[in-house]
Formats: sequence, structure tokens, C-alpha cells
Amino acid sequence: MDSRQLEVFAAVAREGSFTRAAERLHLVQSAVSATIAALESDLGERLFDRTTRHVRPTAAGHALLPHADRIRDAFQAARDAVEAVSGGLSGSIRIGYMTNVTLFDIPDLLGRFSREHPDVTMHLTPAATGTAGLAEGLRRGDLDLAFLSATPADYPALRIDVLASSPLGLTVPAGHPLAGRDHIRLAETAALRFVCYREGFATRTLFDAEFRRHGLHRDVRFETSDTNDFAALVASGLGVGFLPEYLAGPDPRLHWIPVQDADLRMPVSIGTSPAHTLSAAAARLAALARSEAA
Repeated sequence: MDSRQLEVFAAVAREGSFTRAAERLHLVQSAVSATIAALESDLGERLFDRTTRHVRPTAAGHALLPHADRIRDAFQAARDAVEAVSGGLSGSIRIGYMTNVTLFDIPDLLGRFSREHPDVTMHLTPAATGTAGLAEGLRRGDLDLAFLSATPADYPALRIDVLASSPLGLTVPAGHPLAGRDHIRLAETAALRFVCYREGFATRTLFDAEFRRHGLHRDVRFETSDTNDFAALVASGLGVGFLPEYLAGPDPRLHWIPVQDADLRMPVSIGTSPAHTLSAAAARLAALARSEAA
């Protein structure tokens, strides 16, 4: 049994799929299957129940998973200790991020980090299921760090540091009857047709809760997971939406209106999980992001 086998085992256990584990580890599926078979043979126990639709850990697999995580962390700590002698950094960082969010310049940050530490590989995972999915990835140990839209109060089990934020307001097309307004109340928006992010995305969660708090309901007709698409759908007249000022304010196709009784902001934050030990490379990147915000 070696650390690579345990890494593959943990990926299959968390993904519930040999295919998705192979994609995450950048391996072919046959290599993942062969690794698990060798590990099961070595331990003399079946680690997964396999059906045509599901792959689930057996009792032995559930027992092994926390030990696999600790062993992986111990190997990383040993590697970091050796590299510290020469002052270099290597290894890889698994990073979750929100696409097309420019409030904080993530590509610039990663570019500068890579120039300073060229031996570190960064694996980027876009937020297919929004901030909720990124937070779950941190909790499960699938991600080392994530750039997400959250505050410390949203996920108390994680370390969340806000890097930047922008006010959220009602955004309408430039020719909309409300385009002349300089403020609005939430109740005035309830009868409108909305474009919104999919469930799990932070802005969707925030405004769903705010409408419930005011005893209101809204009609969401169009859903998207892409910020640029969101703005384009509103500009095309398909509905109104709640967008951050930094994005909608400068766009001549849109008119941005502050909401008087819902003073909400969109944060861009960096998140890590105290339950999982960061490698030296991941810790250095997280520290660089926090110093940029400071």
C-alpha cells in the first residue's frame, strides 16, 4: 500500500465514480480501476460496492477513508519539510473558482504565484454548482482552497477571508420602465420576471432568503451559472436580475438600481478547511491572496 493508491482510493470514495475520479486525478479510468484492484488485493478486503449506477465504499472502505486522508497529509508534510531546507516549493494545488468574476483578479494572482513558484502545478475546478459546491469540495477535502462568494458567517466550519465585495442591486435593461429609478424597494420587484443564477449559487441563495424574510415571492424564468450570460440575458430583455454594481454599473446596456431595504453585497473570498492540512504551496497561495486584500 502506498500514498498514490490511497489518493486514488479517496478520490473514488468521494466522487462515487471511477470515471469522475479519473478525470479529477488526470488519469485514464483503467489506471484507476487497476490501482483500486491492487489495493483491495493488498488489504484482502473489498473496498467498494459496484453497480452499473453507483460506486459506494464498503464498511472496510469507510474505515479506511479517514486514515487515507491522514496518511496523505503526513506525506505532504514530509515533502514540505524536505523542500523547506532548499527554500523551494513544488507539488500541486487543487483550486476551485467562480468563472467570469473580475471583482478580484484571480488569474493575475495565480500568474504571479506561478512565476515565483514554477514547480507548483495548479489544478483549476470551475464552480459548476456555485459556492455551495465549492464549500462542499473544501469540506470533503477535494479542494485545497477555493475562491467563492461567501462570508465567514455563511460557512462557520471553514476559514473564509473576504478579498473584495460589491453592492448588489436590481439590474434592468436600459430601456426598461424602471431604468430611470435611482432606488427601489424589494416589494416593488416581486411582480417582475427574473433572470437568476441556479440554486447553490451565493447570490441566488441570498435573495431567495431575503424574499422569504419579507414574505415575498418572485418569478424566476431563466437560470444560468455564468455571470456574463446573466448580464446578457438581462440586457436582452428576458427579465431583470440582481447583479453587483461593479459588473452592471459600467455596462451601457443595463441600469443598476440600489435596493433600499435589502443592503446586500457580493463578496469574493478565499476559503480553506481547517479540517484538512494545507500543503506549503497551498498555504503560500492562500497567504498571498489574503495579503492582496489587506
